[in-house]
Amino acid sequence: MKIYSDPRLLSLGIIHGTVSRQAGNMREKTNQEKLFNQLNIPADKILRLHQVHGDTLVTILDNASAQKQQNQPALTQADGWIIRPAGWGASVLTADCVPVFLWDEKAGLNAIVHAGWRGVAQFLPQKAARKMKNLGAKGKLYAYLGPHIQKCCFEVQQDTACQFDPQCVIRQNGKLFVDLTKEIIRQLSQAGLDPKDVYAPDWCTCGNKEQFFSYRRDHLRDVQISFIYKP
Repeated sequence: MKIYSDPRLLSLGIIHGTVSRQAGNMREKTNQEKLFNQLNIPADKILRLHQVHGDTLVTILDNASAQKQQNQPALTQADGWIIRPAGWGASVLTADCVPVFLWDEKAGLNAIVHAGWRGVAQFLPQKAARKMKNLGAKGKLYAYLGPHIQKCCFEVQQDTACQFDPQCVIRQNGKLFVDLTKEIIRQLSQAGLDPKDVYAPDWCTCGNKEQFFSYRRDHLRDVQISFIYKP
């Protein structure tokens, strides 16, 4: 098992990352609990969502709101978290979608977002960054884009391509491809981030079967988990 993370965020004491497929299908809660036990993270302190490929964010600013969220009988329908209190974390599930991690200078305020292409088309990464600033993020914001489908594999039809900025659409051999990485960096830049502060490795879920589940490649519903936790 490998955890794909950002050294900058690790240096601030924030445990986070996207877990490789060796950890198992993370739709199964038992696999999630096993993972967090291995990492010495209390599994009941990791908040989860019912993801809907939209642009809704859940904000957790104190222990009371975190506990209230955890005690709800059904998972909240949303696609991202903005979270402040220590002792809590949050997660999203991805296969080819983009796990976007955001934090301010001292990681006092953090975010994790499930950015599928529909969410990206609805400017979810940009909305997360702007909402963090509105909530009082300190200093600069930083971002990390975890493993996701890259431009080499994300072939689309015209009705999808037209929802993105033309500079992020690639025409090659009569086919259309979307560069989600470039689009997200463009959105974050418009929200005030320096592109140099966005870490975006070219780890491709679709192109690396050994490490990642991919719906585009295998047409199965197995997924990775991406998480962020502030001890």
